[in-house]
Amino acid sequence: MNRLVKAIFALVALACVACDNKLEYGTTPNTVIASLGTPLNNEIWFTTTDALDLRNINETAFNVAIEDILYSEMEHSVIRFEGPLTTIGEGAFSHCTNLHNISLPDSVTEIDEEAFFECTGMECMTLGNGLRRVNVRAFDNCLALYTLHIPSIWCWCQIEFAGPTANPTYYSQTLIVNGKKVISLELPDIVDGVKPYAFYNNTAITEVSVAASVKEFGTKAFEGCDNIRKVSVADIAAWCATDFANETANPLSIAGELHVNGNRVTSLSLEGITEVKSQAFINCTSLQSLTAEDITTIGTEAFRACSSLRNVLLGGGTKELSGRAFMGCMALKNVTIKATTPPTLGDEYLFAYNAEGRMFYVPAESVELYKNGAMWEQYADYIVAIE
Repeated sequence: MNRLVKAIFALVALACVACDNKLEYGTTPNTVIASLGTPLNNEIWFTTTDALDLRNINETAFNVAIEDILYSEMEHSVIRFEGPLTTIGEGAFSHCTNLHNISLPDSVTEIDEEAFFECTGMECMTLGNGLRRVNVRAFDNCLALYTLHIPSIWCWCQIEFAGPTANPTYYSQTLIVNGKKVISLELPDIVDGVKPYAFYNNTAITEVSVAASVKEFGTKAFEGCDNIRKVSVADIAAWCATDFANETANPLSIAGELHVNGNRVTSLSLEGITEVKSQAFINCTSLQSLTAEDITTIGTEAFRACSSLRNVLLGGGTKELSGRAFMGCMALKNVTIKATTPPTLGDEYLFAYNAEGRMFYVPAESVELYKNGAMWEQYADYIVAIE
């Protein structure tokens, strides 16, 4: 056995120990395959848990035929295909219970339904930069998976996940980029959107920084990311214009604390901003006061559950306040609206669960219009003229 083979063998052994001991931040268990680079476009690299042949592989579930499977006890084994591999088909590795570590080439664009279903021994996985879609239950019951290597956050944000267990982070709960666990997630200015389920159940993330280029967040993009404590944005106008598919698409719904240009937001002035999109500031518990002199429209649940919000001032051009926009703002005492025509209210729960005795201050000439306005009448006893 020459020195090179011995060295590789030692690295494999070390990696397996790392996997067994589940090393902490800054380490990457079983990274031997990842450290060797990317497989050729007609290869998959893998190891098994028991140094035996891979069990239950469906050899017909790929877009090209398998040419050979080359097993090795010294380093990684190789599945070699007759041409470039683009699709890991339905059930391709389903019930391959001794699959331990696998690396896919950059040419793979799709992982199909249940492709890795119940690969209960798989602990480590490396994905290429060409992946664009993962179908339902692709990683269902991959209970041991906890190390997931990806090329970059930009690549990851390009992937369409068809559901929670289509995303391997459902089990791995973390991502590894360039050998480091992603704890502070930065969405750079080359990212224009985050796909549904993109960071589902990724409990390693504690902070999210969002560039102004990011325009939309897909359904449940951050659901289960329970350790996020801070969201940082560089451009508040861009943030107000961002589309969020649901509550947990917005990392702020979990973090509660918003920072703009490095400053913790307690007082928010939306100068020059005419619209705040739905759920933009949901659960922003650091926010205490809001001034929006130029606003015309506030979206559904835009400020719901901002539990520290006490004072709101809306300008004379305010036309529409969508459903539940300020619901659950338990500290909200004073709402000043300068519009002479009462804004349209999206539903009867828009100001539900505010502080007891919360008051509305409106132009003197419009007090009766507000008191008799559709859905405003429920607040008639709390509507008075601006002094």
